[in-house]
Amino acid sequence: MISFIMGMAIGDFRYQNWEKLSFEENKELSDMQAAVLRCGEDILAYSTTLVMDEVADSLAKISSVSKEIRDTIKNLESIQKGLDTAAAILVLGAAILNRDPMGIGNSIKDLFVVWKGPLG
Repeated sequence: MISFIMGMAIGDFRYQNWEKLSFEENKELSDMQAAVLRCGEDILAYSTTLVMDEVADSLAKISSVSKEIRDTIKNLESIQKGLDTAAAILVLGAAILNRDPMGIGNSIKDLFVVWKGPLG
């Protein structure tokens, strides 16, 4: 579900910034959106075998930032922040698919940094 929300947020960003995006940026975001949605499908398929410590906390953090991103990404002034956010979402999806707890944790932190700025 989270990956669907993130994929839709990327799509909304593309739509809202269609005139500002270069052909290459639009293509890159389109590819990222498709990859995020594919990751989501794969995550659902693997979800019954994914076991790791603190999964509930990680999912809560992902859910929190994904809601905030979905609610505000289409209004971003910075095209680069939209591209960076989409890339961070894709890296997080890859870490989840690789069942890499450290990678998931680092990806969540990286997504927060991209979205909100340096931590503490």
